[in-house]
Amino acid sequence: MTSLRDYVIREFPEHAIDVLESDKDDLELTDHTVVSYAVGRQAGEDLLRSYRRTAPQAPVAAVRVQPTDATVLPTDREDADGVLDLPLSRVAMFVVGGFLVVGIVATLLAFLLGATGSKGWIIGVFAGVVGAIVGAIVGGSRFAGQRATTQPRAPGRTVTVVAAFLDDEATAAPLAKAVGPAADYEVRIVDHKGAWHSPGTVGG
Repeated sequence: MTSLRDYVIREFPEHAIDVLESDKDDLELTDHTVVSYAVGRQAGEDLLRSYRRTAPQAPVAAVRVQPTDATVLPTDREDADGVLDLPLSRVAMFVVGGFLVVGIVATLLAFLLGATGSKGWIIGVFAGVVGAIVGAIVGGSRFAGQRATTQPRAPGRTVTVVAAFLDDEATAAPLAKAVGPAADYEVRIVDHKGAWHSPGTVGG
């Protein structure tokens, strides 16, 4: 079985996690655990009160998530402000490489197959442009994939994750809808393996 701590670690990698309070010692998720979070200490306390007020008999736990120091620092050769934060110099290398390799090969083939004069060069340039586009796609996707992990939705802020451990959808769904206004992100109903679904839907 998956615990609430395991679930939070997966959602907020590279963060410090502390249990604020819990009515359930092992923190193991049930098949209908209502989970959400709020950004900031005060908002987290308000969310916790909302859970307890709405479901006073349900076991509830609150976990505080705090950012840690960065383990990978950007260098001057990387785009630290970009949306994807990709190393632009390495992507550019793929673009130039694609242009040169494909362009040269296409030019040689064009002349070997009988192209004369500027026609062979035009074919080479056109093929080189196509190679550069493919290089940009391959280079960008390759380095973006290295960052393809679930990232915290409030980087640099203290987050309070609150969960109520319930036994069935009939009690979990109304609670999830009731605490929604106090949460800063969607409320999820999480099963014992950590899979989740939104209130009012079937499956995970």
